[in-house]
Amino acid sequence: MTAADGTVHGHTKLVDHGPDAGRWTMTILSEGYQEDELPKFHTDADAFVDKLFATQPFTDMWCAINVYRVNVSSTDSGADDPAVCGDGTVGTGKTAATFFDATFCVNNTRRLLAGNSARALLTAQTEVPETDAVVVIVNDPQYGGAGGTVAWFSTDPRASEIGIHELGHSAFRLMDEYSDAMDTWPGGEPLQPNITADTNRATTKWAGLINAATPLPTQTNPDCTTTNTAASPVAAGTVGLFEGGGRARCGLYRPEHDCYMRNLGVDFCAVCRQAIRAVLVPHLPAFSGPQVGTQFTGSVPANATNRWFTYDWPACWHVVWTVMTDAPVTPGPGITWDVNVERANRRHVTYWISITNLTDNPIGVTGRYAIVAKV
Repeated sequence: MTAADGTVHGHTKLVDHGPDAGRWTMTILSEGYQEDELPKFHTDADAFVDKLFATQPFTDMWCAINVYRVNVSSTDSGADDPAVCGDGTVGTGKTAATFFDATFCVNNTRRLLAGNSARALLTAQTEVPETDAVVVIVNDPQYGGAGGTVAWFSTDPRASEIGIHELGHSAFRLMDEYSDAMDTWPGGEPLQPNITADTNRATTKWAGLINAATPLPTQTNPDCTTTNTAASPVAAGTVGLFEGGGRARCGLYRPEHDCYMRNLGVDFCAVCRQAIRAVLVPHLPAFSGPQVGTQFTGSVPANATNRWFTYDWPACWHVVWTVMTDAPVTPGPGITWDVNVERANRRHVTYWISITNLTDNPIGVTGRYAIVAKV
């Protein structure tokens, strides 16, 4: 109903890669969670952050990102669900008294879920002044979400995937690629980076990513009254011009046959990844020079082929290791030291050493590591 139907309880920093002024800072708000349901919001927010970390190019750009959670309780659970929607669907008729007034059936489309974006932005910026992007998790199991100045998504089992898609709209200016609502684009070049009306090989938006051997258009739609569901005529991941972009079936083109902006759960296409990286790269930490760490020592068993020494380091550092033996190793074929990097979670990297074909008696070793660059 109004902001009187809830309370802001403060914020928690979930991902900390440095001062907010230098990072791309995302703030996650709760909507339709009663006060005793806020622990569920904590779980839902963590799940979204984990999904974001596991999605490229965010994984590679992770050190550019800070994330906050803002606890907002509401009088009622869930969101409004109009009994009748303009798309012909029927809802429960539920009206929920919530802080951001979230409702399904925005723009007469049942799956479009959104609320008071101005209030969401103000709440996020009041709690986290350096906020760059705002997402709102709505505590309702019905499928739904929407983009705009704020990304909204429900707690449907696909919630995290919905959220990343909507974040593509709100934070990175990406357009839907559904091609499901308009027969023919009326003309003009769209501003969004992942759709185009220009089929000229030299001037189309993502010309630099198109192989010279790829035909243009790469795939056309023979019937503009329906969405083209034909298989791709080229290998997956090929960048070209595929007719059916935005909500138009014909006249607009998308970069690849499939993309996160077309279907949930698939990778972002190369053009969308490029657009996301362009926003995040300026927020990556600057490298401040090599820093040498302490030594480690230990005994290496004979025939060691697995993990020996492991070391966790904050995820925004890359570490180069040097390994030296304290005693001579009997010459033999293929004795190797391998340094491995493993990102097991969104907070730390594990570096570990494996030794292959060491057939001599166990020996002592001394290792030294040095930080040489940030991601």
